Amino acid sequence: MRLFGYDIKKRPRAGVGTSQKTVSPPRPAVVSYYEPSGVPFYDFARSEILDALRMISSRLSNIRWSAEVPFMAAQKLTAFLSEDYLELIRRLFYDGYLVVGVHPAPHLVSIKNRAVRRTTEGVFQIPLEAGEVLLPSLTFRATGHSDEWYLRDKLHFLNTINNSDLNLIENYGAMGVLSPETDNSVAGAFFDEKEVEEMHERYRRTYGLKLGRWQVMITPRPTRWNAIELPIGALQLSQKRLYTLQAIYTALGIPKELSTYFENAKYENRNAAELDFYSSTIKSYGVLFTKLLKDLWRETARDNPGLPRRLEFWFDFEGVPAMAEKKQQLEASAREMYLFWQQVRDTDPENADTARLRIKDIIENL
Repeated sequence: MRLFGYDIKKRPRAGVGTSQKTVSPPRPAVVSYYEPSGVPFYDFARSEILDALRMISSRLSNIRWSAEVPFMAAQKLTAFLSEDYLELIRRLFYDGYLVVGVHPAPHLVSIKNRAVRRTTEGVFQIPLEAGEVLLPSLTFRATGHSDEWYLRDKLHFLNTINNSDLNLIENYGAMGVLSPETDNSVAGAFFDEKEVEEMHERYRRTYGLKLGRWQVMITPRPTRWNAIELPIGALQLSQKRLYTLQAIYTALGIPKELSTYFENAKYENRNAAELDFYSSTIKSYGVLFTKLLKDLWRETARDNPGLPRRLEFWFDFEGVPAMAEKKQQLEASAREMYLFWQQVRDTDPENADTARLRIKDIIENL
């Protein structure tokens, strides 16, 4: 199987799997790297992506899966999905693909770590064991890259904005200057180094003087204080942060009305945004995972002669007011169309066949 220069090959089954869950290797620490000056560059975007993926996985938990025949093996497959939504979409986001394996005896389902490797001919390979299936994301299937690959510039820009804001807060400058009033040769008219340190310690104990740059300067000789104002507002860091977050949310299919970063929307707008979120983004994930269930079932039935090779899966949403209201509207419209075509079938013999087809489609859609 070839997919954008990737060879998907299966190796013979090596043995029976274990119940130990496979997890991906840990990502780098929060500090991505240090600038040449020693200033750390923090990865703030990591938590933003996690929050966004949690918004998707929390909606996916409202999916209720059904199978054509309620086999125990089918229930185990749907249970596996319901337990690992966050891990599944996290891998799809960062890696662009997902490898899941099913072992027939005992019947275990687990996520597998399968790295991509490049051959001498320049072809990328994803080796699969027997009983494993590959699920590429929609972006990976269309372009050969993950969603994270396309968002790296925006994520880096968001990190740059947040690190700039942090550096401005920590290293803004001195609050003021304490120095002798005059400068002459009279003994005691200026501070020596020991006295400067004593005054620093006295202020630190009394007023909580900060040890960093944002502190009171104490100089040994009279020093003129010139306030230097940095036009932080002109940098528009907050606006740029919101613009970047909105671009990231749009790329992930999350309406901005559902995020706490933006102005509180009216209930009607939030309800419409929730409905759009479910009917587009969450539904597309449902369709993608339906394909995964069918592929896993095919691997399950391969080693179980008593099971059918094909089994249909479908999903519905429960406990979602916006979707329930939309479903009621669709059902009411379908009933009206059903009555209309039923009347056509009974009163118009020339269009009776067309009416039967329409009635059949309406029943199947319901």
